[in-house]
Amino acid sequence: MDRTEEKQGLKYFRSPKAAVAPSAVIGEGTSIWQFATILQNAKIGKNCNIGSCSEIGRGSVIGDNTRIGHGVFMPPNSKIGNEVFIGPSVTFTDDKMPRANNSTYDAQPPIVEDNASIGAGAVILPGVKIGMRALVGAGAIVTRDVPPLAVVKGNPARVME
Repeated sequence: MDRTEEKQGLKYFRSPKAAVAPSAVIGEGTSIWQFATILQNAKIGKNCNIGSCSEIGRGSVIGDNTRIGHGVFMPPNSKIGNEVFIGPSVTFTDDKMPRANNSTYDAQPPIVEDNASIGAGAVILPGVKIGMRALVGAGAIVTRDVPPLAVVKGNPARVME
């Protein structure tokens, strides 16, 4: 049965099939759907929607009124602003040289500024910053920073003129 939970005096909805770390902070009015995973020390703002089967990495921060679609992967320490839309199956990455046994792992988590929108199935490569009110087209492969107010699409993603 679905339920509203209260943690630190704040009420939010969590499916009983979602996994939320005890150290995560969830804002009031937020909904976390089935099979979503919220890892240690993540902070999710007020009135957010975390889609089913999504993973929010440890230490990530998500602003208020943000919507994260089904199956989104967000690595540790990601920074997502207020009123951001992230479509289904968006994948953020944070390692430019991934290896199974990587002793030189240099995490470069993504940053998404306020009011940005990212279309379904986009892939955001390590260290990329999506500027305020920018729009990333569905299926885009974003290899470099997206300026504020820009619209990008394609593989690799390019600013539309």
